[in-house]
Amino acid sequence: MEKFKPYAFLVLAALIYTQGFPNHLGIIFPLGPIMATAILFHFLIKASGLKKRLLLYLFYNTVINIHSFSWITKTLQEFGQLPFIVAAIANSLYALVFNPHIWVLIFLYTWLEKRYDLEPKKVFYSGFSSVYFALVLTLIEFYLPQQFPVLIGQPWIIFGNYLGMAAITGMVGFSFFSYLVVAEILNFKNHKKVSIVNIIAVVSFLGANIYLANKQEAKISEKANESKKTYQVRLVQANISNFLKIDSEKGEFHSVNSVLERYENLSLEKSEKKLDLVVWPETAYPYPLYTSPANIMATQVPTIFTKIAYEMNSAVLFGGYDHFKNSDDGSYYQTEYNAALFVNTLGQLEKVYHKHILIPFGETLPFGPLNKMISQYVPEVAFFRKGTAKPLFETENGLRFIATICYEKLRPEFLRKYLNSNKKLPHVMINLTNDSWYGDTLEPELHLFLARWRSAEFTIPTLRSTNTGVSVFIDRYGREKKRLGYNKTGNLDVTLDAKDLAQLEPSFYQKNGIRTLLVLIFGLFIFQGILLKYRHVKTSHKS
Repeated sequence: MEKFKPYAFLVLAALIYTQGFPNHLGIIFPLGPIMATAILFHFLIKASGLKKRLLLYLFYNTVINIHSFSWITKTLQEFGQLPFIVAAIANSLYALVFNPHIWVLIFLYTWLEKRYDLEPKKVFYSGFSSVYFALVLTLIEFYLPQQFPVLIGQPWIIFGNYLGMAAITGMVGFSFFSYLVVAEILNFKNHKKVSIVNIIAVVSFLGANIYLANKQEAKISEKANESKKTYQVRLVQANISNFLKIDSEKGEFHSVNSVLERYENLSLEKSEKKLDLVVWPETAYPYPLYTSPANIMATQVPTIFTKIAYEMNSAVLFGGYDHFKNSDDGSYYQTEYNAALFVNTLGQLEKVYHKHILIPFGETLPFGPLNKMISQYVPEVAFFRKGTAKPLFETENGLRFIATICYEKLRPEFLRKYLNSNKKLPHVMINLTNDSWYGDTLEPELHLFLARWRSAEFTIPTLRSTNTGVSVFIDRYGREKKRLGYNKTGNLDVTLDAKDLAQLEPSFYQKNGIRTLLVLIFGLFIFQGILLKYRHVKTSHKS
């Protein structure tokens, strides 16, 4: 029975980990990932050899995969048009790429164990080793590409009122201090002691969050008094089924009419206040537009958008397809962009954003230069062209915003570079998404949960427009202020008031990225080094 003990505990740990995120129980337990990771590393370090560790971690990931990522099979069937068996195999393989930084650490630790004859109890023997462990894991987590990052620091977003350090260190800072707590739990388990310096550091970090959040709120209130300007934005959630959406994109007349009629009727509904911007979600318009990069405003705009712009006296931002070129071989390989297109109140196409980060098996394949050859054999998979420009949009009456599409909102470094590429800060970040591929699963809520961090990191509100939900207004602290739930048809009309629009300086995290956190960690290393030297001197005097 003893050999099954680790597996029993890892089942428990995996289920605890998933409770830190949107889950089937509907209750989020933010300490879950910290406790689960401590259990996981306890058994990984105790395990003998690389093979055993890899097997334990694969088992742990598989439990998480079954519990929280079973929606991938259905998604690949619908999004990538893959047969069920292929989609199911691809889903099971997700256990191999979930939280890949742990795989890297397993190989690294096993190598160090052999080279330096490490014993399990010597791994967490001091505050210094805890800091080193947390730093290594944080750096690997931050720099290793991840498709759908579900990380140890993310559950802290539920305390959006008190996350003042998010604008200083970004979400990565919360991962570091979470890993530091994990290390001290293991230190206590092995030696019945903890590092007072590390505990003080964690408590100070929590205190700094509350202090800086209050300070930030006071600064925003002061800025808000300088202007009474407000803007009204309408997020249109038409709730188009996948069957109807795909059929309309194939040009089926009745399907096209049905889709456009629903979007048009919702867009033209009366509003209590004058609208400044109407937003349609990702790939809402089923036909490609043939834009002219040399003279974008000469592009022929579909009548439906000129009608909305004229009747509502509002600008329109909509998700659609921007045709790039006709392929010589008749294929659709990189002939279109997944795009966000901006029409002004005169009905002219003014600016376009092309999606930069494409989803493997849905919008491209992850095989680099081999993609073009493979595309000839898997015509079901779309192969979009990657965008390059990072435009700042602005309505006639002064509302500035940037646009991102789908999972791009989950990439902090991408958003940071996007913001830094423009001289002016946007008032709001707009994210166009279509989560209908995932059905009524955990994905829409999980996707939204992870996206909330970008507002907290950059202190800029987010408007998230989706086809089937969840469309939502997220304030600059990462808190949900207003939502239209999944599978609902309607409009989410949002008023951006003076507090939402108050312009601060770019956040520390926007300007410096991970560098600010590294400075803080360096300071913690110095304290631990001084403490070790003091203890060494004290021990020498006693002897």
